[in-house]
Amino acid sequence: MKLNDRQFAAKVFADYYREAEFSIPKIEKREFGIGNIKKIDSRHLCFANVSEFRNYLCNNTPFFVSHSTAYYEFPGATPIQKKIWTAADIVFDLDIHAEGKYGAYPKLEPLKQELIRLVDDFIVNDFGISRNDIAAVFSGNRGYHVHIRDKNFIKLGGEERRELVEYVMGLGLNYRDFFAPSDSKPPKLLGPSAEEGGYRGRLARSTIKLVRENPSALSRIFNDEKKREFFISGINEGNWSKTSLKLSDLLSRLEPIAKELSVNSIDTDAAVTHDLSKLIRVPNSIHGESGFIAKIVAGPIESFDPLRDALIPNKDGRELKVQFTEDVPVVAVGGSPIGPFKKDELQTFQLPIGLFFVLKGSATIAD
Repeated sequence: MKLNDRQFAAKVFADYYREAEFSIPKIEKREFGIGNIKKIDSRHLCFANVSEFRNYLCNNTPFFVSHSTAYYEFPGATPIQKKIWTAADIVFDLDIHAEGKYGAYPKLEPLKQELIRLVDDFIVNDFGISRNDIAAVFSGNRGYHVHIRDKNFIKLGGEERRELVEYVMGLGLNYRDFFAPSDSKPPKLLGPSAEEGGYRGRLARSTIKLVRENPSALSRIFNDEKKREFFISGINEGNWSKTSLKLSDLLSRLEPIAKELSVNSIDTDAAVTHDLSKLIRVPNSIHGESGFIAKIVAGPIESFDPLRDALIPNKDGRELKVQFTEDVPVVAVGGSPIGPFKKDELQTFQLPIGLFFVLKGSATIAD
């Protein structure tokens, strides 16, 4: 990135930080890290309050700013052992792995569906955590972070946190273990009912949903309404035998449903969740590789569009003229698809969108 592009971006960031809202529980107990070249060039910073933190951002304007998930007695101390760990938020990282600078963005919508399942099915229903203790945050680029601040969970150690991640990822899950033959004659296939919690209930509810919405996906016999409803009534009772389908075939056909029960986009090494000293991007800070805000999802997750809702505010309608330095595909940034663009092409955009292409390294500010 050219020096004048970087200086312009830093000024835009500073203007945003002067009015940005930060809700950082126990800010005085957290370690901070900042970066300009890398995401974390230096760490062990600490701030007494939000005002002090804001002043730092406005005066220094790093391109990346993170804080510890942990709470420390002495967050600015070094080495880390001298900080004295007391607790830590649990953070789940949902990340997209895709080729190219723009490959992740079309996948943000399906990832959002995984976010909804993570929050609703696992964190709220299975773990019993109140929504008041949960913050879903767009990462600012390729995914989401989910912060859990429940007092009953923040003291958990690394291994317990790893177990939470493995449960959400469904590691070791064998849905066939949910079923067993009855002692009756003829034997019945007893399994989970729709009212159960955890993976068992999710399998039952997902099967009912599939049979109702796309009957032939499980078997063509369910195109017959009576056979379909008879089978569903059995699932609701925990009796999966109310079908003429061979029970061995039925179990095999449930495999694709079972594979969709877990959250597959959780960071596979689980490092973000079980690392007790991890630094995570500060919610409502700006991601220096995109210019998007690491936006807290304040309303319904379903209606959140990160490529629209996480743009830096542009109250004055400022525009930015840029020249592309490489070819760029169609991107749905700003609420609607734009592009493609060719190398050397000149375009004028609303400031946040133009800055997005500059920070992605695909354009430079035109003279």
